[in-house]
Amino acid sequence: MQLTLSQSLLILVFRSARAGRRPNLTAFCKRSGAGVTDVQRAFDELEQQSLLSFSPEGERLTLQGLAVGAALARGVRAGHRPIVSCRSLAA
Repeated sequence: MQLTLSQSLLILVFRSARAGRRPNLTAFCKRSGAGVTDVQRAFDELEQQSLLSFSPEGERLTLQGLAVGAALARGVRAGHRPIVSCRSLAA
């Protein structure tokens, strides 16, 4: 599954919120190869789609953002699991 930068950013924010932490955007930029302006555009896109909102405390997921983030994270996680018949070989 090939994700856009904004989808990857949404997954990062979703997983960070679940863990009770703030997202590490420096590590995200290094992993994705994105620059600051690219990440800012992705944040703007997510805000325009009403998936994220911003407050003085930081970014917050909307209810729709939680649902989309959960679905994307589940899809990414399912893509990395080995096929049932190959699990014994992978272990």
